[in-house]
Amino acid sequence: MKPTAPLALALCLTLPFSAFAQQAATPGTQPFTDPANLRGERVSPTDGHELPVDQGALGLAQLLRKLNTRASILNIVAHPDDEDGGMLTLYARGLGARVADLSLTRGEGGQNFVTGDFEDALGLIRTQELLANDRYTGVSQLFGTEVDFGFSKTKEEAFAKWTHDRVLYDAVRAIRLVRPLVITATFIGNVTDGHGQHQVSGEIAQEAFKAAADPNVFPDQIAEGLLPWQALKIYARVPFAEINDKGVFDYATGQYVPAHFTNYVTGKVTTTKPAADVTVPEGSNDPLLTVAAANPADIPSALAAKPTEPLSYIQFGRIGLSLQRSQISKNMTLPVAGFFNSGYTLYGSVLCNAPTTARPTSLTPQNCHPDQAPTARPITAQGDALGKPHEDSARAEGAIQNPAVTTQPNFFTGIDTSIGGIATLAPAAPLANKLSAIAHAIATASNHFDPAHPNTIAPDLAQGLNTLDDLIASIETWNGDPTQRANALHELRIKRVQLNDALVLALGIHLDVTTPSAQSNVTTGTAPNAHVTVFVDSPAQLDYSHTVVRHGQRKAANSDRRAGTRTIIDYLEHPLPTNGKVERDIPVDATETEQLTRPYFFRDSIEQPTYQLLDPSLRNAPSSPSGLTAMAEFEYMGLGSEDGVRLDVSRVVHNGPQPISIIPPVSIASLPHATVLPNGQTTAQLTATLHTDATTSANINVQSPHNWTIQAKAAGANSVNFYLHPTAPMTTPQLFHVTAQTPDHHTYTEGYRAVGYPGLILTNYYTPATTRVVPVDLKLPDHVRIAYLPGTGDAVPEALASIGLAPTMITVADLTPTKLASFDTVILGVRAYTANPDLHGAPSQALLDFARNGGNVLVQYETSGLTSADTPYPLSLGTGEKVVDETDPVQLLAPSNPLLTTPNQITSADFNNWVAERGHGFLGTWDDHYTALTDTHDPGGPETAAQLPQRGGLITVQVGKGRWTYCAFALYRQLPEAVPGAYRLFVNLITPTP
Repeated sequence: MKPTAPLALALCLTLPFSAFAQQAATPGTQPFTDPANLRGERVSPTDGHELPVDQGALGLAQLLRKLNTRASILNIVAHPDDEDGGMLTLYARGLGARVADLSLTRGEGGQNFVTGDFEDALGLIRTQELLANDRYTGVSQLFGTEVDFGFSKTKEEAFAKWTHDRVLYDAVRAIRLVRPLVITATFIGNVTDGHGQHQVSGEIAQEAFKAAADPNVFPDQIAEGLLPWQALKIYARVPFAEINDKGVFDYATGQYVPAHFTNYVTGKVTTTKPAADVTVPEGSNDPLLTVAAANPADIPSALAAKPTEPLSYIQFGRIGLSLQRSQISKNMTLPVAGFFNSGYTLYGSVLCNAPTTARPTSLTPQNCHPDQAPTARPITAQGDALGKPHEDSARAEGAIQNPAVTTQPNFFTGIDTSIGGIATLAPAAPLANKLSAIAHAIATASNHFDPAHPNTIAPDLAQGLNTLDDLIASIETWNGDPTQRANALHELRIKRVQLNDALVLALGIHLDVTTPSAQSNVTTGTAPNAHVTVFVDSPAQLDYSHTVVRHGQRKAANSDRRAGTRTIIDYLEHPLPTNGKVERDIPVDATETEQLTRPYFFRDSIEQPTYQLLDPSLRNAPSSPSGLTAMAEFEYMGLGSEDGVRLDVSRVVHNGPQPISIIPPVSIASLPHATVLPNGQTTAQLTATLHTDATTSANINVQSPHNWTIQAKAAGANSVNFYLHPTAPMTTPQLFHVTAQTPDHHTYTEGYRAVGYPGLILTNYYTPATTRVVPVDLKLPDHVRIAYLPGTGDAVPEALASIGLAPTMITVADLTPTKLASFDTVILGVRAYTANPDLHGAPSQALLDFARNGGNVLVQYETSGLTSADTPYPLSLGTGEKVVDETDPVQLLAPSNPLLTTPNQITSADFNNWVAERGHGFLGTWDDHYTALTDTHDPGGPETAAQLPQRGGLITVQVGKGRWTYCAFALYRQLPEAVPGAYRLFVNLITPTP
């Protein structure tokens, strides 16, 4: 049935793991599936969090910058917030390049200034924060499978935990996925990078530049359908460190080391600081990037009063950086407008005109890469505030660019980045003529673009898209070299997505799909309704052709672009009026909700330095695809021919700002996940909490080890307290498994909780319903009244409650003489002064008066907030001092001090079996009135001496009748893991002086 109006629509809902079929990459290999669309060859669904700069006429102006260039970059870093946001924003938004960022880790070992989540839960939060940041820089995101295990001082430590091959594997796979023309990195693999994990990312980026092109490296990736890929150049940012007569400063260890810099592409070593081969003008303003281009909730107050003033690339990128709020203050200072350049060094190039210092030794004049056009023009042109070209603008490149980005050398100098350059990937294929026609159509659209009437360029864009579709079809059946065919098709399909998205914006097509779920969750196996809204904000018109509901996995031919999808509905026989909308409720079949929405990566314990994968095909993806996705198919008839041009629009199914997640009918949790059983006590406790949907019931059970008896007592409508009694002396840890069994004999062994905070997309974090009980030789005080003032968040209060020392939670307002008189000990949570700026002044003085009157004050570690005005005597925090190796020996300097003897005799053995780190926020100086109780330090590296003795980890002082203590040791990380020595020490710290 032919459409009778300019547009026709078909809608389907697809499973999160669906993928359009692709032909096998090479003979004998399996077709490559890309369920997370990391290659960008399919239209990505919108999620409602898009910026204004990516919507409407402004978004079309942004897309027009991308259409006539094939420039592409893969940036490699170690953690979220490592990226050079100004550089990424300039290339992605200013020059229209396709830019992807690979972060090896998810930042699990970082701090958390917003919630009490750490380790894997923090990694999920930082993943979503980085994706929020990416909306500003304009990049797509990939991740490695490495886990941030905390601050590492040497590259060797990071490689020892992760292994070299695993890191290289992730980087090579990312390169083969993205297939960039240029690779960039923030770090260079030198001590100037600071963090040992930073150094790993810098070295691996350079090594992967060569390794990704070698078919003998990780051949399983080749069998998966990922062809080798040789990027043309690799750059890394010039380090900030300077060289002097002492050498170069190693920020991680605080020491100077001999100056030598290794190029891991060529193997050459130099003793001079790398020089900038390319300067990135990050401080240049962009007419498209204003306050109006950002989300209002993200705008710092300093910028809100200037809604139309163009922002620089670094300013716009820093707005995104400020959204990584677990690490960075929401009110971070933005760079002022004006000069801000960053330098990048060329480390490798396979172009014939590359300097010999950057050319791999394997390169000979006979195998130079064909992309060696030294006269290729930089991608730059003129434009006004919405990107509309001036009449005298040079439009040969067909892109609407920022006039401030001049023709100075950039990463792509010497590379043909035009659409015609795609022909270099398959020289024997019939590409040139149609590529020229596509480029001409795009240039015409760019010249005719009017922000007030964006639909006027729809025919030009459609002409280019129609020609591109014909070209893709011809190359898919071309009998030439399969590698050349695959390489060309990759870039052609990406260009099709960009043209598709531009035409959708030009026509003003909008799709929204919601479900009535109150909590953005849909239970597995249920059939929710989806409310579909289609709206076209242009003179174009929609027709619906027919309604079809299909179930299960379609077994279509490879030529069917929907092969591999589960189609729910093709939609309705009902016309959409011009400039109007249609709304319909459609049922989602229960077969579409069979698979849980959960992270595809996990680890069994926080000591594992890498993730395991539930679905290896999702490796490198930022997250599992959303639970339900709607896809609408249109046909635009604006070319006047009988056949129209196909358009795809996709939308994550959502409720409010949150995407729909598919959850199990039963969630069972056991808290705490680890606890201690002090000697002499006969009972440990765990609390099992059950959540079910409205139609499901379940019984809670605990699997008991031998020689234990268990008593149960209801703790609420959905909770049960289990009291665990060993019937024989307990000598080793015991693991208790909590299960929930439904009447139909389904057993559930894990639960989930949503992690995140308001304004962030939430992630359901799944954990096994287990509790580990650890025996500990622990003496407890007879009676102590404890108050706890929370900082940025930790699980210390719960840990204390598990041994019968539950504290009373207080606020800064409670720090008055009257209220403090009812307590013996007051504990400040981690980074309490950072989280509570009003703690300074009178509240701190009230704490000091409390100590003088016989009270016990314990301050847990601080990063910057604690000052001498808050303490009994002067002290200062060290300059980033931390002890990261949790196996470092700890020497007791004052073993007879009451804090180390009462009620538990502390020895160096109490620091055995710690996790994550020793501590951070060690003091640098302190008054002689204080007593330092411990000494510890990190060992040295290949070029560095051992760390200077760190004696500021635990200091105490008698204040009047009481005591004031500062503890930088990471007890807050140890207590939730039931580390025995940490419990023994903490109990001593909170026991009042007799």
